[in-house]
Amino acid sequence: MTESVAVHRAQMPAGTERFLDARSLGGAQRRVAELLRPGMSVLDVGCGTGAITEGIARAVGPEGGRVIGIDVSRELIARARERARAQPNLSFELADVASLEREERRFDMVTAARMLQWLADPRRALAAMAGVVRPGGVLVVLDYNHRRASWEPALPESAAEFYEAFLRWREQAGMDNEIADHLPELFAELGLGDVRSTPQPEVTRRGEEDFEVRIALWGQVIATRGHQVVADGFLPESRRAAAQADFEAWAAGAAESQTLYLAATEGVAAAG
Repeated sequence: MTESVAVHRAQMPAGTERFLDARSLGGAQRRVAELLRPGMSVLDVGCGTGAITEGIARAVGPEGGRVIGIDVSRELIARARERARAQPNLSFELADVASLEREERRFDMVTAARMLQWLADPRRALAAMAGVVRPGGVLVVLDYNHRRASWEPALPESAAEFYEAFLRWREQAGMDNEIADHLPELFAELGLGDVRSTPQPEVTRRGEEDFEVRIALWGQVIATRGHQVVADGFLPESRRAAAQADFEAWAAGAAESQTLYLAATEGVAAAG
């Protein structure tokens, strides 16, 4: 029951693609960028519109490098496939992480970003991903601890109220709001070696070129997923509307910075 609720709540609302398109390998998956080498084979799970996956394909190069991105959204995969037309070493497939099979163990790297936060059973997804990493290859997962997010100055009261309601809405569906800090233990349980976690916070400051796009993220969440939060009884519509208006005014005026806490956890697949 919880898993089906999580699947429903995890569906990407319209308009999300513009935030996904704005991401890049160097800016949004820094640890993966550091680990990539020419000629590697890479699987990107939950690839979205493929903006980061495209960067991975460029990094591994066309000479022996091969990159596959998978996602459960038909709309996002269709958008991603437009990117693949100009890169022969890049392809995208409509697939769920559960469809991965251990006998397909062939990737030098398997990676996922900001995906496990939406699952009621992240351990099962991690096991599926680890199962297709070749011996000696690496699994790299980037995700949030939503409890460690911060804003300067503090969010308006209504927006902070929405944020807490949003986290409760996620928790009720079995999602882990602190998944970033729980990944090292899960990696170790699955037998991955040399496990390490690298903090990779997303910091947005006024004056930066992409400030307006990045600071608008939570306003978009309030305007889209906020209606799901209301429909499921976690907040009255009047409070959601107030949160949206107050957040947008804060973002346009007083906002100086936003820090979203993420960490990249990596582990090496054992032989056998």
